[in-house]
Amino acid sequence: MNREDEKKKTLDHHIDERFAEIFFIAKEEYDIENNSEEEGRLYDLVNNFKLKLKEKCETHFANPSSE
Repeated sequence: MNREDEKKKTLDHHIDERFAEIFFIAKEEYDIENNSEEEGRLYDLVNNFKLKLKEKCETHFANPSSE
């Protein structure tokens, strides 16, 4: 695996970890019940944002700007 692939994999992993943390912190902060409709909406909201962020990262790695 080359350096760029390693960076992509690491970034992807960090994004997943952080969004899981955000999900559980928000769930606790707003007293959201397990397996509730509200939990499903929170999950969808966080997951959609996470996927958009990953898409932006993929675009960046596909077309890196010159530094």
